[in-house]
Amino acid sequence: MTGGDLYMRTGWRLWLALVFLALATLPIRAEQLYEGITYRSGLKLDIHAPDRDGGRAVQAGVVRMNLFSLGGRGRAPVVVYAHGGGWVKGSRKKVYSMPEWLTARGYVLVAIDYRKVPATTIDGQVDDLVAAISWVRLNISRYGGDPGRIVLMGHSAGAHLVAMAAARDVAGSVRGVIPNDVQAYDMVAYAGMRGSLGYPYINAFGSNPRDWVRWSPVTYARQRSGFPPHLFLHSGSNGERRRALTNGYANLLRSRGTRVSVFDGGRYTHGSIARKLGQPGDAATVTIERFLAQVMR
Repeated sequence: MTGGDLYMRTGWRLWLALVFLALATLPIRAEQLYEGITYRSGLKLDIHAPDRDGGRAVQAGVVRMNLFSLGGRGRAPVVVYAHGGGWVKGSRKKVYSMPEWLTARGYVLVAIDYRKVPATTIDGQVDDLVAAISWVRLNISRYGGDPGRIVLMGHSAGAHLVAMAAARDVAGSVRGVIPNDVQAYDMVAYAGMRGSLGYPYINAFGSNPRDWVRWSPVTYARQRSGFPPHLFLHSGSNGERRRALTNGYANLLRSRGTRVSVFDGGRYTHGSIARKLGQPGDAATVTIERFLAQVMR
């Protein structure tokens, strides 16, 4: 072997080693993203699904290839997620690490947009959520999801909206509801505790106490029963008031025969109780995983 041949072979080995190292350090994406799907005029949703077909993912009409796949499975249970933003802002993209976390555990995550106040009211936002749930129920099987196993989840304003949809009995049959950290279960009680509404509540709920009653989940929970299981999470932000409002609504549902759990996240802030979901060892994450496993059977 000549010196040139040895140099060539050594160079090829080095190149292959570098390629292998680069591939080994790539993040393993066990997820398919179906992005920007219109579920209602002007409103879109994203579907994050466990990778089932060799790594093909559709994003904005473009087919991408992933290197890794979870392989074929049956239809996966579905989490429909409503983002936060004080009813006046926010986007379906604000899902933190939830897609990687939930798809790795075999769930389909559907993150939705909804109209914002003042372009609509809270009634309109609940109607958007219901339209998204209906779309999911009709179409999610095409993306590997099980339309018979749906849980609603939301953070902040989104937590209020999923609680409202369940309380009003407009979401159809769902396996569970996970409202994550909101104080708007009883707006009359909230206003009494705080002394006023303040931003963003005054923007979303207005100054008319009749609207506070109309847009409070407690109003509807007092009138009926038969609610799906609920897991409430609350942070330590605003201290005792947030805890009291969450437990007050949880206790009302219990009195109506609902299966209810409450996670006391006193060590979290309003932001971190959503931002840390999916992180190893996170207590809120573990609690949600247990709830999902129970209700999705």
